[in-house]
Amino acid sequence: MKHALVAVLLLGLAACGGEAGGDVPEVTAKVTVAEPIGVATGAGSIWVASFADDAVIRIDPETKRAVARIPVGDGPIGVGFGGGSAWSADWSAGTVTRIDAATNTAVATIEVAEGPEGAAWGHGSFWTSNKSGTVSRIDPGTNREVARIEVGPELRYLAATADAVWVASFDDSTLHRIDPRTNRVEKTVPAGSGPQGVAARDGALWVASYDTDAVLEFDPITGALRRTVALPAGSGPEGVAADDEVLWVANNRGASVSRVDTDSGEVTATVKAGVGPRGIAVGAGTAWVANTVSGNVAAVGRP
Repeated sequence: MKHALVAVLLLGLAACGGEAGGDVPEVTAKVTVAEPIGVATGAGSIWVASFADDAVIRIDPETKRAVARIPVGDGPIGVGFGGGSAWSADWSAGTVTRIDAATNTAVATIEVAEGPEGAAWGHGSFWTSNKSGTVSRIDPGTNREVARIEVGPELRYLAATADAVWVASFDDSTLHRIDPRTNRVEKTVPAGSGPQGVAARDGALWVASYDTDAVLEFDPITGALRRTVALPAGSGPEGVAADDEVLWVANNRGASVSRVDTDSGEVTATVKAGVGPRGIAVGAGTAWVANTVSGNVAAVGRP
């Protein structure tokens, strides 16, 4: 097993684009993590899937330092939080690992389908999207897969809303709505070109359209497209995370993070954050983005 050297580098980098003045976000810290991909928040911490280290790294957002390294299955990509636990989608192992947040230990390993990638908590369950074209639902009471739902090819990320779970299919450029009462796909809608990240917040569903350099807003009930927000050319958005009236976007090709005002649909800032940003999560006004190629997790917020 490969061990990551985890350290923090405090710095302030200038924003590239967006509004002038003191409201432009900056990179306020970078925590070294080996090939980070997925990011989640929970239990007052930031949780990061380290693909190269076969581990989940726990970061204290106050000190901006890693406080724990928890071994999981081989090649974790996604990470989510719910039920007092962090959950890692171990892509290479074909498993999901449950981590007790109180003890920083793995307490269960659950076999799922080939290539689990996306991670989401909702409707009292943990959900992961699999390379095999299925979505697995895990019951935290039994730590077992209780449903495996046939969806479509090349599934990416997923998110839970009040009455559904939505998952993006990259190859088909579609978005699928799963009814958690029946564990079946009840609706499929077009979703730009190469949809990746999915985020739900305050009656809106946001999807990153990688090939068209845009984020799309959908009605979380009907799946109707409400609007398209254009990002800077060459952005290649992957991860999205919503917080209050702000949407944060990890631009994989653009090596940047964009901030979008969800009321106006305006891109208010774009910040160079690191190379190969993929997963992103947000809490207390700070976005945490996993820069897979740079090998760090950047904190982006107010200077």
